[in-house]
Amino acid sequence: MRYKDGPNGWAARGEQAHNALENYLKGEPIEFAERWTDWIDPILDCELFKNAKTIATEYRLCDPRKSMGGSFDFLLQSSTGEIILGDLKTVSSKSRARNREPATDQLGAYLAMLIDHHPALHVDKCVTVVSGPKECRIIRQNPDECIELWLDSWDRYQFELEDW
Repeated sequence: MRYKDGPNGWAARGEQAHNALENYLKGEPIEFAERWTDWIDPILDCELFKNAKTIATEYRLCDPRKSMGGSFDFLLQSSTGEIILGDLKTVSSKSRARNREPATDQLGAYLAMLIDHHPALHVDKCVTVVSGPKECRIIRQNPDECIELWLDSWDRYQFELEDW
């Protein structure tokens, strides 16, 4: 059974995984409840993060025109020089890790806000990092596709809002 609350809920799992990744990327001590080892160890061993330079973690952005905001999980420069915008998702099982959809719209929203606030920054790749028990999967996406999907989602929202 999946549930949000309590020490074994998905909210606790996500918080522990996000904190561990943030501390890892910032070079700070990593502490987490042992029950989440099967989720967190694969994240920390993920090739994406090896030899990467951290530009930002949990970076807050806003779009005052849309009256919205959020914080992305990480912005990295890879060992090959690529700038990578990413979001971490945790799931309950290996099958969910294999089938989890990417956070395309969400990454597109972050990217659109990044462009507004930091127009000189060029993002080469968007990634959704999916963590399941003993598994870490990276879904790579073209930033232009993420922004396009985000704008489509925003347009749908605006259209539905007009009838409200």
